[in-house]
Amino acid sequence: MQAGISTVSRGRAPAAGTGVSANSVPVLWHLKVSNYNEKARWALDYKAIPHVRRAEIPGRHVAVAKRFGTGTTFPVMQLDGETIGDSTAIIAALERRYPDRPLYPSDPDERRRALELEDFFDEELGPYARTLVVHHMLPDAGLTLGAFFPDLRGPRRVVARAMFPGIRRRFVSSLGISAESVERAFAKVRAAGERFRSEVQPSGYLVGDRFTVADLTLAALIAPAVAPEQFPYPQPQRDHPRLAPVREVLDEYGLIEWTRNLYAFHRGPSAEIRGTPAAAGPVSGAGAPA
Repeated sequence: MQAGISTVSRGRAPAAGTGVSANSVPVLWHLKVSNYNEKARWALDYKAIPHVRRAEIPGRHVAVAKRFGTGTTFPVMQLDGETIGDSTAIIAALERRYPDRPLYPSDPDERRRALELEDFFDEELGPYARTLVVHHMLPDAGLTLGAFFPDLRGPRRVVARAMFPGIRRRFVSSLGISAESVERAFAKVRAAGERFRSEVQPSGYLVGDRFTVADLTLAALIAPAVAPEQFPYPQPQRDHPRLAPVREVLDEYGLIEWTRNLYAFHRGPSAEIRGTPAAAGPVSGAGAPA
């Protein structure tokens, strides 16, 4: 479970004007770069579930999540008349509704272990990996805007550049970024690397001999730092020198190569139903992803 409270609301309708029925295909409200959002997207794509995506701008997503009654973070998914917040709860709902290509092992002991690892990486890695990625990107306005606001073009990109000092302050404030929090984040990533080393099986997977929610969670949560080629949105930070300190720590534990291999083998084509518009409003209110 990602930081925050998992919430399921019944009967919440989509925002007016989306043209999507609450009881038709799943609708995923997401941020394009956030690691927890990638976790939910990957589950949908891995299971080949046709779905609609609604991308929001970081910072503005808070009001959308509040409107749905699921808290203040994304991802949020609308499925069968319910609105579900939290990537862990989303995957659990998908496993119940779409059992094909399961992410949960059938063996009870392996399932328990996979879910324990999912929870560990959600709580002990995800927020800290996010802190490190944002901290190392923020000195570079172009890099930060390209990664977190990839849909900004033309005059809107110029406006965002002018507003970037304020955007940077909101990132720092929202994520509590400081010298102490960055040091703690590096320690947490190293601890997660040690856990990975102790858990990974001869098969290369974390549980048994097949891909499970444990593998998906770990790989998705560090994907913004690794920037694998199969990531579905622009990754201007791929191999960027500003993120070298983060990649170096991940590489100490073999996580760079492991994540790239996992994406190559298991991050297949998108199941998104194309032709649905992404959010394209002004950048005011932009801030940190969650």
